Amino acid sequence: MSVGTEITVEQLEADPYPIYKQLRAEAPVCFVESVGLWLVTRWDDVQYVDKAPELFTGETEPSTLNRTFGKNLLGSEGAYHDRIRSIIYPWFRVGAIGHFPDEVVAPIANDLVDAFADRGEADLVSEFAEPLSARVLKRALGLGFVEEETLRRWFVELATGAANFEGDPEKQRIADAASQEVNETLAPVLERLETEPNDTLLSSMLHTEVEGRKLTREEIQSNLKVMIVGGLQATTDLIALSLWAILSYPEQWEQVRADPKLVDPAIEEAARWHSPVGTLTRQTMRDTELAGVKLERGALIAAVLASANHDERNWSDPERYDIHRREGSHLAFATGPHLCVGARLGRYQARTGWRVLIDRIPTLGLDPGRPIEIRGWEFRSPRQLWVRWS
Repeated sequence: MSVGTEITVEQLEADPYPIYKQLRAEAPVCFVESVGLWLVTRWDDVQYVDKAPELFTGETEPSTLNRTFGKNLLGSEGAYHDRIRSIIYPWFRVGAIGHFPDEVVAPIANDLVDAFADRGEADLVSEFAEPLSARVLKRALGLGFVEEETLRRWFVELATGAANFEGDPEKQRIADAASQEVNETLAPVLERLETEPNDTLLSSMLHTEVEGRKLTREEIQSNLKVMIVGGLQATTDLIALSLWAILSYPEQWEQVRADPKLVDPAIEEAARWHSPVGTLTRQTMRDTELAGVKLERGALIAAVLASANHDERNWSDPERYDIHRREGSHLAFATGPHLCVGARLGRYQARTGWRVLIDRIPTLGLDPGRPIEIRGWEFRSPRQLWVRWS
């Protein structure tokens, strides 16, 4: 029996990293029956898959993303993908959101810290990372009227569909209901923005025109769902995972506190060490061979970003978290045509959140009495992150 027949979804959810290490050593391109995907786990192979859309397309069939959101930026390639990205990307440039760290993120982060600063303890997931991501996302998208709990529920239910590789009908039913609810909520907002544009991403998606073409309402809806899942999941998890990483190494936390210039490399190393997004799904356009394995046309591939970021062929002692690591960039935000369009805003939130915590509560540390559970292989994060301070 091949190793791929023995891997279960529960094993991947609990901790995929030992599995990835085994696959890199024994079967770097391996069909895993429980998820119906060929997992590609070595650095060079993941890079190759991500940068060759003419051979490994993101427009897969079936597609968990397109099935749940409608056709979107992540689930498309070629001219369609390029048009969607060219319309969405300008809003994420420094010139458009360079004011966010000081004018949007820092005030929200300070308000959140105000609520627990005098208490001596807090859960940095539910009391900081999640509400910070949700409130910044609401401001960015132009959905200030949507309750945070509703936005988080949408994320959970949409992400359930996006990660439903096993094709569970109950999971898909939940995701489809959330997708319809988002569409119904957006309809009156888009009507208002048609005559009253503003500086939000939703307004930009409605009014930006490239080569005489705008996004359709359906394209706005589907891509906004991508933004909801990515903006909440990836950013919340980047903040939570990076804080867990640095606080797990108190001596490195002391170095960051003493030298704020280390904030950025510490967050980037955390993203490499435990990637918030695990994979990118691709499909072969023709019969091909990868790492000595023959793949037929139509094979579904998962380029495992999290595994590539631990590949011993590219990183020295990759299972060690080291804020002084200088071995090049990681793949936590992907690469090639599908490089994460919202990576800059996510980094702004993590960096600003860290700096507010360092300024306001410099003595915080992990609460040894409350163990931390981290789960997920497609979306990986701590469920809680309890900290204490004097």
